[in-house]
Amino acid sequence: MNPFRIVDAEPTPYLFVERSAAPDEIGSVIGPAFGEVWAFMEHHGIAPAGGAIAVYTSYGPEKMDFRAGFVISREDMAAAQGAVKADVTPAGRAVHGLHRGSYGNIRETYGKMHAFVTAEGLEWIAPTWEIYLNSPDQVPEEQLLTELYQAVRG
Repeated sequence: MNPFRIVDAEPTPYLFVERSAAPDEIGSVIGPAFGEVWAFMEHHGIAPAGGAIAVYTSYGPEKMDFRAGFVISREDMAAAQGAVKADVTPAGRAVHGLHRGSYGNIRETYGKMHAFVTAEGLEWIAPTWEIYLNSPDQVPEEQLLTELYQAVRG
């Protein structure tokens, strides 16, 4: 059974802050970004409506631009202010997969996902997004679960 499938992604509302980092430095940048959004949500009485989320808007070998935050209800989007912004993930055609285990080897799963995209005759386009279903402070590293979405055309 193929671990990837083509889906019609539904728009998912989220609060976020924007960051940029070299690919190998994302781990050290994303944690504080999540913390900033979480503090904002606590201050404004906003409960998450899903997991933490990272939306990668541009990718390169030197730098990746991304948004880090939390899935929220559509009604809570109006609370965004200052550095904390609100948006929805794109609706439309995407490839979906599930990464199990360490964030350190998530690139391997993306490699397999991109091979699937190519085999299906599709073109991957920005953005890519990840929804973290649990966290390292909840489960051992080998039990981490991350939903992966890759927008595609074709």
